[in-house]
Amino acid sequence: MGFLREITEEYLGALRYVKEVPRDVELPVGRDIVALVGPRRAGKTFLMLKYAKNLLDSGKQALYVSFDEFQVRGIDARKLAEMAREEYPSGEVYLFLDEVQEWEGWDGKLRWLHDVKDFFLYVTGSSSVLQSSEIPSRLRGRYVSVLLLPFSFREVSRQEKVDVVTFRERGAIRALLNDYMTWGGFPEVWMYRSREKLVSLLETMFYRDVMERHRVRDTAVFLEVARLVISSYSCPVTWHSVRRSLRSSGVSVDVKTVMSYVEYMRQAYLVFLVKRFTYSDREALAAPKKIYLVDPGIATLLEKPMDKGRRAENLVFLELVRRGYEPYYYVTRSGKEVDFVTKKEKIVVEVALEDWEKHVGKVAEAARELGLNEATIVTWDAEGEEKVGNRRIIIVPLWKWLLQETS
Repeated sequence: MGFLREITEEYLGALRYVKEVPRDVELPVGRDIVALVGPRRAGKTFLMLKYAKNLLDSGKQALYVSFDEFQVRGIDARKLAEMAREEYPSGEVYLFLDEVQEWEGWDGKLRWLHDVKDFFLYVTGSSSVLQSSEIPSRLRGRYVSVLLLPFSFREVSRQEKVDVVTFRERGAIRALLNDYMTWGGFPEVWMYRSREKLVSLLETMFYRDVMERHRVRDTAVFLEVARLVISSYSCPVTWHSVRRSLRSSGVSVDVKTVMSYVEYMRQAYLVFLVKRFTYSDREALAAPKKIYLVDPGIATLLEKPMDKGRRAENLVFLELVRRGYEPYYYVTRSGKEVDFVTKKEKIVVEVALEDWEKHVGKVAEAARELGLNEATIVTWDAEGEEKVGNRRIIIVPLWKWLLQETS
């Protein structure tokens, strides 16, 4: 057994000490580089290790290399390829490369490994390096990216083994949902239900993924912008409205700086920005944006008591992203706002934990304007179906909608 196999076995051996929550994420197989991206501490390394172990257990050839290891950090691509071939002289080799930001010139080295076509390549690293804005230019069409978010409610409920057959179990699933809305799905935070771990995670994302990377000089101003943006989750905002709110609190900042700071947070996978649904790029650019957090637990640090309606809307947004949709918000011709619509495979979803009856008309209106025959209203516990003309309005509890299995 050579050096790379020893490293692989050492890291895989550590898996037995980790309490696993099975993920609903599949890593594709192909000749493109698979870049596993997403916020820090969402479980990217664990997913790669688990995938490598499954391949080895099934008789395939796989190696895991962490560039945290000083022995490999300075290696060039050709030498790494030679070492891999010493372990496996022939056949397909799955090469899992972690912490690639520590590998100097990693983009050129990955391109070389890709072009020799000896390996299936899987890479991950710091969210401040493997960003959606940088990967295309660095890997030049040789990659596909897979977004890994923190645990979904479906994943944690499967791990907790809560069924939903009896009224007791339905009560238990709602209690679990309340817990999840409070703590979110970052693995360490969820396992320990720890505010301290949540604070530590957010501070690391702020300082390492935003301020250090982008050399933000005025830390106090950035933190105020971040606080206001996070507090505005699930709400429409404009950059001018953010600037005005900050000025009313005594923080002087220009619109360009606000836009830059929010973009830094987006690149670090702290927040998502959702545009208004329109077929005009100019209208979409001018319209207010809606902000959603990468995890509902982040809001716990700034919001007390919990705004369950906004928290639920954020959960629905994240689940739509997990299911492969690109969500927009929609404004009907009569001026009524609907939470989510999508363009490619059109759907309409409205979140209304209470008084859902008041929302039936506007989702039916949105469905009619978009040429759809149905729409969904996500509630807290109401369930059923309404008809408005020939349009079907599905009423479904939040927990049940979040647990739906998707292809």
